[in-house]
Amino acid sequence: MSNPGDRRGGAVFIDTAHVYLKAGKGGNGASSFRREKYIPYGGPDGGHGGRGGSVWFVATSNVTTLREIAFHPHITAGDGSPGGGNRRDGAYGEDKTLYVPLGTVVKRDGAVLADLKEEGQRFCVAKGGRGGRGNTAFKTRFNTAPKISENGEPGEEFEAWLELSVLADVGLVGFPNAGKSTLLAAVSAARPKIAGYPFTTLSPNIGMVAHKGKGFAAADIPGLIEGAHEGKGLGDLFLKHVLRTKLLVHLVDPAGFGDLKPEKAVRVIEKELKEFHPLLAKKTTLLAVNKADLPEAEAVHALLAKKFKKREVFLISAATGKGVPRLLDRIIKLLPSIKEEELYKPESAPAPAARRGGFSVERAGDGAFLVSGPRIEKLIAMTNFAQPDSWDRLRRIFRTIGLDKALKKAGAVEGDMVRVGPREFEWSDAALPTGRPSKFAYKYRKFDPDSGIA
Repeated sequence: MSNPGDRRGGAVFIDTAHVYLKAGKGGNGASSFRREKYIPYGGPDGGHGGRGGSVWFVATSNVTTLREIAFHPHITAGDGSPGGGNRRDGAYGEDKTLYVPLGTVVKRDGAVLADLKEEGQRFCVAKGGRGGRGNTAFKTRFNTAPKISENGEPGEEFEAWLELSVLADVGLVGFPNAGKSTLLAAVSAARPKIAGYPFTTLSPNIGMVAHKGKGFAAADIPGLIEGAHEGKGLGDLFLKHVLRTKLLVHLVDPAGFGDLKPEKAVRVIEKELKEFHPLLAKKTTLLAVNKADLPEAEAVHALLAKKFKKREVFLISAATGKGVPRLLDRIIKLLPSIKEEELYKPESAPAPAARRGGFSVERAGDGAFLVSGPRIEKLIAMTNFAQPDSWDRLRRIFRTIGLDKALKKAGAVEGDMVRVGPREFEWSDAALPTGRPSKFAYKYRKFDPDSGIA
């Protein structure tokens, strides 16, 4: 999903992206035995599968928009290779690395996963699955020839939102045609589009300002109008880009905007900022009456200084440079004393409800028992059901973690179906070959949610 943007030079400024992430699956472990002439009892030598590739985001100043990612939203890392005989482990899957602009916020289900705002900062957004173990890992003194190996662990797979919030120390805000782009061009090397009609600027422009040996980044935010926080005009597409700024310079046109007088125009913009985010109402704000060469400029400056006594009001001309050095003097004096807000603090995933054994059991509408829990579902995914020994191991694990008791307590009887992830099992009181009691038969099948059976 993308925003309309500045299409100069064929480029589109895109500051949001909806992406589909899929980390690589781990490679399957191997079940193999050493068979060489004159070497009896060679033993197991199955290697482990390789780890699946992960998806990484790296922040860089060489990228300024999320355009490339937004146009290619399906991001997949490589799978790990399977293990082999002679203790050969599989190769790791190839990681997928994508470069994002400084100020990119990564979200999943509304929760912030990462705020990438430093050059070179790396974040593993989707982790690859570990490789399955080969049968060498299951050798014990009681079982010297295990015929057990694991499937690779599935990699993380989910949807995420990327949002770009530009990094700047000072934000230039105001109604369209207030002279924000002209001021940015006058104090920095930035060359935003300047014209005599509203909404000339269609995307944020950032310029580095150097003044008296000190520097700061200033961002020209596209013109706001009344109702911008509700989506009117350019709407709230770019209001988020002033959230990170330490200080705001509110430029005022002495001629007003449309039917709004300068005093009313100031109040409208400040209301829009506050309605969008309460933090914007708390930011240090300097009022700058631009276009000092207009006849009414001095009178408007005096009026605003009287009406807004809690604000510092400057009279400048971005076109001629009048009053601009004094404004810059004040900015470089204020910036060091303003503390940076921790706006996008990464949130840890909510802890799952405490469950005995790490799983829960509930009755489905079709009479089957649903067993859910990330650990037990991962166990099912990594079990190689083509190996009878792996099946016996799974049955023992079910008994050890208390699943059989939980099902019996929930009312399971002979012949009931138990569903764990994509697998469906038939409840049984049959005994294991060793004589130990079992609550599952050898019978299993893959569950198809559409038909109910594989």
